[in-house]
Amino acid sequence: MRDSVKMQLFVERHMPDGRALTVPCTIEVLSRKDEDISIKLHNEVAHGLSREIFAASTEDDLKRFLGKEGLAVGTRYEDRLICLRTLKTSPEWVRESLMDYNLAPERYSNSAVTGFCVVDREFRGNNIQFLSQFYAENIVSKKHDSVVTTVSPKNIFSLQNVLACGYYIIAIEWTYGGFLRFVLKKEFYPAYPLWTHGHLRIPIREIKKQQEAISKGNVGYKIVRNPRGFIMLYGRVGP
Repeated sequence: MRDSVKMQLFVERHMPDGRALTVPCTIEVLSRKDEDISIKLHNEVAHGLSREIFAASTEDDLKRFLGKEGLAVGTRYEDRLICLRTLKTSPEWVRESLMDYNLAPERYSNSAVTGFCVVDREFRGNNIQFLSQFYAENIVSKKHDSVVTTVSPKNIFSLQNVLACGYYIIAIEWTYGGFLRFVLKKEFYPAYPLWTHGHLRIPIREIKKQQEAISKGNVGYKIVRNPRGFIMLYGRVGP
């Protein structure tokens, strides 16, 4: 996985004085030599954020993402790291996370598990999250058949992004020491399609109704807005 090809892209940099300039960047797989800049970007973005929204990683976990147990994909602009996306790939680390999400590890034995994605404030709004997501998935799909991730119900922007990438809500659990999270999964080679005709519409704040829908075999696949707030759409996966 460390031999993946760099991908070049051109994105807008929004500077504090109001100027915006298109600049060349690269997306690539990071390694232990990128430890310092990875920790720096993570800590800058995570500083001051509530765990209700973002579960910050420890420095030990950041080092694991950059080693053999995980995957770290970074977007660089000159000597700066402007986006960092991480995944857990080792069976032991994946199993540990699945158990924390209340998922049976044996059912997801060939899954990878996401860590986090952080973006430098001067480069937000460029869809770098999407690009880094697809770049990382292209790599992990060579050895894994799916990816499991979590998103806070209060983080609507991230939830929209994840659902737009083809993830489905498969559970709603209290994790990370007692914080509510949607648990989502994306299958690279799904056996069955998603049926959306006759979908269920459930307000995002009604957690129990969503859990009931999931227990009956439905998955959340889209979030929409109406005058009273956000609504989750639930459909069924099957033949």
